[in-house]
Amino acid sequence: MEEQIRTAALTLASIANNGLVFATDVFDRQRYEQTSAISMQLLSLISAGTPQQLNEIVSLESGYMTPKVDVRGGVFDKAGRILLIRDRSDERWTLPGGWCDILEPPSQAIEREVEEESGLVVRAGKLVALLDRDVQGHHPVFPYHVYKLFFLCEKISDGEPSPVETMEVGWFDVEELPELSTTRVLASQIRLLHEHWGKAELPTVFD
Repeated sequence: MEEQIRTAALTLASIANNGLVFATDVFDRQRYEQTSAISMQLLSLISAGTPQQLNEIVSLESGYMTPKVDVRGGVFDKAGRILLIRDRSDERWTLPGGWCDILEPPSQAIEREVEEESGLVVRAGKLVALLDRDVQGHHPVFPYHVYKLFFLCEKISDGEPSPVETMEVGWFDVEELPELSTTRVLASQIRLLHEHWGKAELPTVFD
């Protein structure tokens, strides 16, 4: 039931927001504003936030409604171990990464995130996957839609990683992973990165 409410609410929010971008008739705009308010009321039924807070999260006034973009970097050592960082928010492990900033290319975003979170300077070498967070089954679900971009990154700095914005940093065998922050990354996604690290000719995965 919660997923049905979320889907209906985000659909209404998208219709309302996109309508407000293009509508010029005053009565049409009033209907879209009412539809937007209803969508936030629906989301508040399955979220701790108020309709106003949810409206700010979904950013309905920023133009045509599109998914948010999250980037994650796969960095491997010579033994094929994956670099993971321990996030402060839930004290679990994940790939370095985060949201893309406005006017920032995705490759620069992941290079920045890896350096900020692990201290390593890397170069993005391959887009391994562009995945829909909902389709992948991440939990908990967000009150907005997310695309996740997974890059293979090459380490170009000397030295070992060290915590910068994170609790810990370490190298892990892909078959012996620590407790993952599954809201950010899944074990299957790490294995996919490892598969592409071993076979560079594999095509990019999507959806």
